[in-house]
Amino acid sequence: MIEDYRIHLVEEVRAGRMSRRDLIRRGSVYGLSFSAIGTLLSACGSDPSKPSGGTPAQSDEVKEGAFRKGGTARIGNITPAGDLEPLTMNDGGTVMTVQLACEYLCFPDPDLTLKPRLATEWSPGASPKEWSLTLREGVKWQDGSPMTADDVVASFQRYTDPKGTASALSSFTGILSKGGVEKVDDSTVRFTLDRAYADFPYLVSALNYATPILPKDYEPGDFRKGGVGTGAYVLEQYTSKRGATFRRNDGYWGEAPHLDGVEVTYYGEAAPMVLAMQGGNLEMIPGLGFKDAQSLRSQDDIQLFSNPSSSYRPVHLRVDTAPFDKKELRQALALGLDREAIIGSLLGGTAELGNDHAFAPIFPVSPDGEAVPQREQDIEGAKRLLGEAGHEGGLQLELQTLQYEDIPQLAVLLKEQLKAIGVDLKLNLMTQEAYFGSGDNQPWLEVPMGIVYWASRGAPSQLIAPAYLSDGVWNSAHWKNPEFDQLVQDLDAEVDEGKRTQLARDAATLMQDETPALIPYWLKELRAIQQGFQGVAPGPNVVLDPARMGFAA
Repeated sequence: MIEDYRIHLVEEVRAGRMSRRDLIRRGSVYGLSFSAIGTLLSACGSDPSKPSGGTPAQSDEVKEGAFRKGGTARIGNITPAGDLEPLTMNDGGTVMTVQLACEYLCFPDPDLTLKPRLATEWSPGASPKEWSLTLREGVKWQDGSPMTADDVVASFQRYTDPKGTASALSSFTGILSKGGVEKVDDSTVRFTLDRAYADFPYLVSALNYATPILPKDYEPGDFRKGGVGTGAYVLEQYTSKRGATFRRNDGYWGEAPHLDGVEVTYYGEAAPMVLAMQGGNLEMIPGLGFKDAQSLRSQDDIQLFSNPSSSYRPVHLRVDTAPFDKKELRQALALGLDREAIIGSLLGGTAELGNDHAFAPIFPVSPDGEAVPQREQDIEGAKRLLGEAGHEGGLQLELQTLQYEDIPQLAVLLKEQLKAIGVDLKLNLMTQEAYFGSGDNQPWLEVPMGIVYWASRGAPSQLIAPAYLSDGVWNSAHWKNPEFDQLVQDLDAEVDEGKRTQLARDAATLMQDETPALIPYWLKELRAIQQGFQGVAPGPNVVLDPARMGFAA
């Protein structure tokens, strides 16, 4: 099957249906080595030794001898929303802290190309319903014991346990069940999926951030004690709401880390963190909102990286609740938006247009504006649809959402723009803790109209499955469409790139027409780094690869 896929990729590039960049990305997901991808590029008539954009040469590559040994890096992070626990982490502060010590089977480059980490190879079986991964030899836990296939199996048993509390469970629903991973031998594990999934390696990468590999005997709370992980740095001390300190892992399996240690300081909000960066008291802020980052743009000693992403702010509309049960009303709200004005006012143009479907432009299969026409503001068309929905004289709606980065300002812009079509939007802004809630009280999943933030993912279904499929555990719009479900599952199972593109177009067209969510834009993520600190990729913001970072020589 692999050989057939190689031939298929070359044919797609030669026919002009796939770019060389997409060949590299798809080849990496399907388990082709970078040398094999280079051979494919040569077969396409490209010189792999002269990369343009994403190629087998990594975008975050640094030259030998560029670092000085030692030093302590100071990193600023938003305060974790809860306990520092890998099993249940779902916020940036926790994820970035855990990733200093823990690692994943594979890891993404900024362009979503996958590269080996604790797994050195992966490949599908006769179909993408079965995947085998070869584990890296010589990896040790930070206590000196060897990492084995048993640890990997135990990790995914936890993440797929329906009776457990693991955050990752939502990403595996309908794809991988408990018992679906087995040890083949000491260095090989096999995943047998509930359904074929051609993008499965993304689900065991850092883009499924709640799936770090943990020891087989791990218990909740162990991470905070320190010494848990295979990563470049060892947690020494953690103080709730204040920060964490790490020392270099001298037994690290890869190239010896450059730094002596890392200090993470937590901040309740972005403003004081930015001030600390301006004052030279931080080497890096892994992720920043647009407005928070503006004061850093004028400083020559700070680099502000911008990276395309699939991070977005959907405005969900509960299709099972009046008045949003009328498709015409949902479409009217969509036509009431001036998306370019929103991006310009809110994000200074540093975003890509959203089109009310969940296929981000960064995904290779995402349809363009010709395949799925871009929605533009149409005040008269919106008023006509409001009338068809039974609201010819306009109506009042309540939008509930949270205080987070650009979201409050987005809510205000929505209120201002929708006045033109006769919609009076009442805003109800809540704290993150109140909006997300916990257990049986999670307002964001129940309110009729709300906004939430989604971090970047590697493949469309990583966004779609939990949020828009009928059985999605985070389906805040309560949208259930069997035709859409089937299109997405067919896309997940398909390996032919032409067929994948058509399936994505059909699914996007259907979702846009039904409009369970307004999607105004896709963010370009921002990362701030002091000059003289290097070895850090510009994104994605949901991941941090600390193994190569250090101070310039």
